[in-house]
Amino acid sequence: MDEQDSLRFLTLDWFLYDLSEESSETVASKEFPAGDLRDSLDGYIRHQKIQDSQIVQIDCSGEKSEVKSLQELKNIQETVIKYSQKPEKTSLGKLGSSWLVWGQLMSDEQSPVKLAQEICTQLQFEGTSPNWQVDLIAHGPLLGATLYELWCPPQAQGEGDSYHLLICLFESHWRKESLQKRVGTLLKHCQFLFLYRHKVVWAFQQSRGFRESLQQASGLVPQVTNQSLDRLEQSVVNLTELQDHLHQSLKVLASYAIPLNYLQEQRYTIEINLENYRDRVLKLAAEDSPKPEGEKVGGGQGQGSSLLFEKFSQFAENKYLRQIERDYSSLSPGLLLIENSIKAVESLNQIEQTRSDRRLNTTLTIASVGVATSAVVATVIVATPPPNRHHLEFQITTTLVSLILGAVMSVLVWGWLHWQRK
Repeated sequence: MDEQDSLRFLTLDWFLYDLSEESSETVASKEFPAGDLRDSLDGYIRHQKIQDSQIVQIDCSGEKSEVKSLQELKNIQETVIKYSQKPEKTSLGKLGSSWLVWGQLMSDEQSPVKLAQEICTQLQFEGTSPNWQVDLIAHGPLLGATLYELWCPPQAQGEGDSYHLLICLFESHWRKESLQKRVGTLLKHCQFLFLYRHKVVWAFQQSRGFRESLQQASGLVPQVTNQSLDRLEQSVVNLTELQDHLHQSLKVLASYAIPLNYLQEQRYTIEINLENYRDRVLKLAAEDSPKPEGEKVGGGQGQGSSLLFEKFSQFAENKYLRQIERDYSSLSPGLLLIENSIKAVESLNQIEQTRSDRRLNTTLTIASVGVATSAVVATVIVATPPPNRHHLEFQITTTLVSLILGAVMSVLVWGWLHWQRK
């Protein structure tokens, strides 16, 4: 075995994340039974629930031996993937997943950057392989090791090939007990850092879908506003058509307002998780400090690790947050246009409804006066019938007189009401 191409304690960890309200015990019994790996493999499966998220960590070092060649990493990855594949469909990993490769240098003569590059050639992710020249986003000292971060971001709504990989190579001088402590610290913080960054990326992917929905709905905005203007300019308004237009406008408003609200929610999600991410980076930086005398310091400085992990937060703030803010600023005026046009149509509808009700009341009043007059006249005439008058002739005359007087009174009432309105 070539010592220049080997590491002590070479280990691959896969962190899978998903949004879930189930307990970690429920997930373990359904999908990934926790505990040590089978088949004499060195590793374990661990579960943890953080707030609304589930984490499954699959840790594997392959066959139990202290020194391993980097060429064994491919088989180790295949083993890890095999343990994640279950007969039943698993939901874990939909939020995102991250890979962590760590190990200890055999000697100070080994080149961490060359080893990291070789590690990349051994790994194969779904649909893609690490590209050192393109995907390396950060590198620097951390916890007495050299860390390299590679990331291929997902495109659009999670489409395309993507992966996230950390390579952490500890210096050769660390004793096993100290190394275990440092690895424990690294794993503890990484599970939180990975969770927050995946939530940020996931929120941005969701925002692309809402943006697409808004762009489709925005095409209806000019149509709604123009139709509203046409209704307002009409001298004669059809109340039924006006109410139909109002109903359609409200549907467009809902199709626009809901995704716009969700778009703003994704912005808040990114802001909250970026804040959590930065807080966790500061906690890690506080632990990445020089050790007491008696141990050789590997050069890990809190400031260095803070800047190392700050690369992602800067990227997310400059690209993700600003993009959502621009989308919201450019698309939100459409909501105001729809709301204003609906308010105008509602006002016109209320005016027309009031006019219609007033006309109906006027008609009823006029009709009531006419009918009442006719009834009174008919009652008076019938009560005092003239002598020597034929009965049929009397009835016809009475009816005609009562109707004529009722009509006259209706005309007089209509004229009076018309004069009052003027």
